[in-house]
Amino acid sequence: MQVNPLHYILNVNCLEELDFHLVRERLQSNSLVIIRGLISKYEIEKSIFKIKKYFRKENDNPTIGESPKDIQRNFQKLLVGGHTHSGLYLTRLFRTFYNPMWEEDIFEMHKIYKLMIRIRNLCSNYPEEFAISKIEDNGLWSATRIHQYPTGGGYFTKHKDTVLTKVSKENNISFYQVILNMTKLGKDFESGGAFVEIEGKKIIFEKEFDIGDIIIYDERTLHGVDEIDITKNLNLDTICGRITAFVSLYKDIK
Repeated sequence: MQVNPLHYILNVNCLEELDFHLVRERLQSNSLVIIRGLISKYEIEKSIFKIKKYFRKENDNPTIGESPKDIQRNFQKLLVGGHTHSGLYLTRLFRTFYNPMWEEDIFEMHKIYKLMIRIRNLCSNYPEEFAISKIEDNGLWSATRIHQYPTGGGYFTKHKDTVLTKVSKENNISFYQVILNMTKLGKDFESGGAFVEIEGKKIIFEKEFDIGDIIIYDERTLHGVDEIDITKNLNLDTICGRITAFVSLYKDIK
């Protein structure tokens, strides 16, 4: 069966136009929804300019070893090699910029993050303002962050979001991953990109969807990132390749 990526797109002009009953129905039947029209390419360009301006390679922290409190501030780390989550060994190569809502808005992303968090909450039929600007009493907070997959091999092995799903389910919240397309295949990189597998077919986000599209998928979805421009030399010195944003619910460990 041929998968048509256009079937997953909902076009809206504002959040109030979005029918979340329909969104939840689409997610239940398809595991994937794309929301288009809420974030402009100009807003994304401004933020990427700020990311490139702010970036210093010497600010990279190691793959592991940070404390839970470290990532609750503006914090940069380079993830290399393998890790084990819920018994699964996964490998990856990407850089993360944690940028919590209570920290300085160094990338001019907080307005966008707020919109994404509201969408995540409303998808879960949860209070719209939940975990936007603080750590909630149950320890949940929104890990607003940027991922950069560098030219020359940035990637993430195919997987399901088992750990994040567990955090949500332990707090009786339906799990939905809400991410933002910030780059485009053919413009920002020449090969690779993020994907989901639907009915055994790959949908490449940066090929099929636009910069500014908000992508939502659930815990059933196999997804990953194919190597970015693998025929080029690895470039860890600049902000290049694939860039995306996340607003996942994390659990505060006290």
